[in-house]
Amino acid sequence: MSKFVTVEEAMSYIKDGDAVINGGFGSLGSPEELYTGLADRYAKEGHPKDLTFVCSITPGDKTDSLEPYKGFNLGPNKLRAEGLIKTLFVGNLTDAHALAYMVNDNKIACYMPPMGVMCNLYRCAAGHRPGLITKVGLHTFADPRNEGCAFNQKARDMGKVVELMDIEGEEYLFYKTPPANVCFLRATYADEDGNLSMEHEAIVGTELEAAVAAHNNGGIVIAQVEAVVPRNSLKVRNIRIHNKLVDYIVVAQDPMNSRQCYATTKYRPELSGEQKLAGNATKKLPLNIRKVIARRAAMEIKPGVIVNLGSGMPSGIGSVCAEEGISDAITCSVESGPMGGQVQEGLSFPGVANAECMFAQTDVIDMYDGGMLDQCFLGGAEFDQNGNVNVSFFGGRCIGAGGYINISQNSKEVYLMGSFTVGKNDIRPNGTGLDIVKDGPGKFVKQVQQITFSGEYARQAKQKVMYITERAVFQLVEDGIELIEIADGIDLQKDVLDLMDFTPKISPNLKKMDPRLFAEEPMGLKADIAGK
Repeated sequence: MSKFVTVEEAMSYIKDGDAVINGGFGSLGSPEELYTGLADRYAKEGHPKDLTFVCSITPGDKTDSLEPYKGFNLGPNKLRAEGLIKTLFVGNLTDAHALAYMVNDNKIACYMPPMGVMCNLYRCAAGHRPGLITKVGLHTFADPRNEGCAFNQKARDMGKVVELMDIEGEEYLFYKTPPANVCFLRATYADEDGNLSMEHEAIVGTELEAAVAAHNNGGIVIAQVEAVVPRNSLKVRNIRIHNKLVDYIVVAQDPMNSRQCYATTKYRPELSGEQKLAGNATKKLPLNIRKVIARRAAMEIKPGVIVNLGSGMPSGIGSVCAEEGISDAITCSVESGPMGGQVQEGLSFPGVANAECMFAQTDVIDMYDGGMLDQCFLGGAEFDQNGNVNVSFFGGRCIGAGGYINISQNSKEVYLMGSFTVGKNDIRPNGTGLDIVKDGPGKFVKQVQQITFSGEYARQAKQKVMYITERAVFQLVEDGIELIEIADGIDLQKDVLDLMDFTPKISPNLKKMDPRLFAEEPMGLKADIAGK
């Protein structure tokens, strides 16, 4: 039966060289006191050291600092002391910048497979399978013909974690199962027998898969909970992990370490699915280039589709849909599991308010890989002449793909969104087009620093792909990308072509972007969508 212990005792069972597999996703589900306890023990004893840290999406608060390694106080950012972690095996480091800096400085080895691959590798570890065979990642940085998931020299020196395979004349990738013999997870409650419930958590994450992986490999499972409740008081359907899979339980001493989400200290039952709130909580966007891009993307929505909206700029589509009265035209799905409802922005992502259904994270990834998504709307930091997009490594920082590759390679239609230039721009919608007061360098380069979205793969899969910016819209064609729209007030040569490192194809039917994109009043998309 599970044993209730202090965090100090729980950490004492972790040995040098252990592989710690984790639950949590961004600002949700972080076992905060376990990370604090592990960092404290290492600071006092210099042990455990040389750990492997395994996670599908690292928890954290997206805190960035002008001083590397300083100002990071949440999630695995606490584990930044040199020597504590030897190897990272994670799907994304957006929320753990301190570890990302260590990877950049080659202080710890780092492999970053796609998030969905990581979720399924948890299951591989639980089932003692050597790895995962999938097409996800072909022709991206995950492909061994490129980086093979290795994000620095230390990782390259340690060896390959992914191989290219041929099965009946088709290419596949084989990702090797990472080690796992310690599990860190967070639950809402434990009953007196040690059964764990997740009823206040905003997503059904990878906690079960992580626990079984550690347990089945002869390791230990350590859970952080908010409180202990009486035996038999938990509803059976709310019990996510049975006590036989849990070794040690730590009751959080600081209520801040049990908060549902880093974005708020207040429990929000609309995120956990326990209540539905009346109305739409989505805020109206101010008229700026972000809204222009979100509006142009929303014009592509078809009624009755299942879509994925990425974080950042694509999440503005939800606000546009609410303003235009077309939220019911789409069903949003998030790679963390929730389906339907209102996708949250910023630190509240990947939570969903008023979700219609909450799948487990690993289950929804399988649905994506099988082609469930009709459309996806994702961001882009760099675009190149072959139609490739980079969101995983830029500005000297490693980030990883998260769910980007699983989503983009398996959606029927892909819409990639981003501002045309970077820097402190001053670009103003003027009612029918754009006024460019101050511009910056362009994002369209000859070759992206890293391939997160592969134009070559998309062509082979015959996906519809569009690249949407505030001043120009492109589409993927057989031999590159083609310019199909520009905004009114834009000089094609000066404001578009001169800012690109290559010359795109230009459609003979090049047209102006819809003037409604640049006006204060709603566009009237409801009628447009209904007519499709």
